[in-house]
Amino acid sequence: MAVEKSLFGYINENEPVYLYKITNESGAHVTLQTLGAGIQALYMPDRNGKFSDVVLGFDNPSDYLNPDYGYQGLVVGRWANRIRDGKFTFKGEECRTPQNQGTWTLHGGGRFSFTNWEVEETGEDFVVFRRFSPDGEDGFPADFTMRVKYTLTNDNILRIEYGVLSDRDTVANPTNHAYFNLSGDDEKTIEGHYLEIPADYFTETDESQLPTGELGEVKGTMMDFTYAHKIGDMIDTPFRAIIDGVGYDNNYCLKNKSGAFELAARLEDRESGRRLEVYTDLPGIQLYCGGWLSRDYTAGKGANIVKFRRGVALETQFYPDTVNFPEKFPFRYVKANKEFKTVTEFRFTTI
Repeated sequence: MAVEKSLFGYINENEPVYLYKITNESGAHVTLQTLGAGIQALYMPDRNGKFSDVVLGFDNPSDYLNPDYGYQGLVVGRWANRIRDGKFTFKGEECRTPQNQGTWTLHGGGRFSFTNWEVEETGEDFVVFRRFSPDGEDGFPADFTMRVKYTLTNDNILRIEYGVLSDRDTVANPTNHAYFNLSGDDEKTIEGHYLEIPADYFTETDESQLPTGELGEVKGTMMDFTYAHKIGDMIDTPFRAIIDGVGYDNNYCLKNKSGAFELAARLEDRESGRRLEVYTDLPGIQLYCGGWLSRDYTAGKGANIVKFRRGVALETQFYPDTVNFPEKFPFRYVKANKEFKTVTEFRFTTI
């Protein structure tokens, strides 16, 4: 089936946002939007073949522009996650980035997420989005072009391929900020989902959840997801790397340091039978359970409201603030005129 294009709505009064829907042979489908090259909806079957939307989001495109709503389903760039004090030094050049979260940079300042992307190509089962970022935009070096290709397979795999080209050496850490709730139930939080992350360490953080440069062991702590258990089992347990009342918002250090394509997380809703496995070639994954979202939000898709702990984000990435710890954290930079690539897959099955 060919990709279906439709008008989603308008932002900034008269700027159109378009949707691109890919449907596979079994009827599973993903709807992508030009705004932030984001995932607007993703319908996957439960064990009985019933399709439900398994990502959070909004009916109104303007709601995606509100950073307090958590970057729902949007692509993040140039650098995902945090940069301490909005600055880093690369190749001898000091770079100053937007201090859009207190004194630090979050998700590159948000520009990649909150602007429309060009659709460069579509096929039977894929869409390619493109965005050009000029040298110095938001303080990052080099003329920088990012392409994001989404492919939906007949095996219910959503594959995301990120490609970056720049005219000189620079940094990149793209990710997708989808929040998953596999239940298909508009009232359920993700605290009842079972999660497994094959990581023995996490990045230690200070009181602002900025990395200290050290790694902590998960064994024997509430951070331990080396075995599958409910997200809600220990989410409110006091711990040095957790902010009270927020819960998990932490980077896990995957065993994959060589760039091999490996399992990063396994998420299950055992009532519906939906299972999601996340694969990546990157060394880290951020577990965030929507603890900064308000309990009182009313925006969403119909009755599927974006609010406190309604979804879990599993963001494949280089560790947060790696630009300030390039010798301590695993890292590879973008080389001039040579394509930088990274791939993430969301693989859906039933149990």
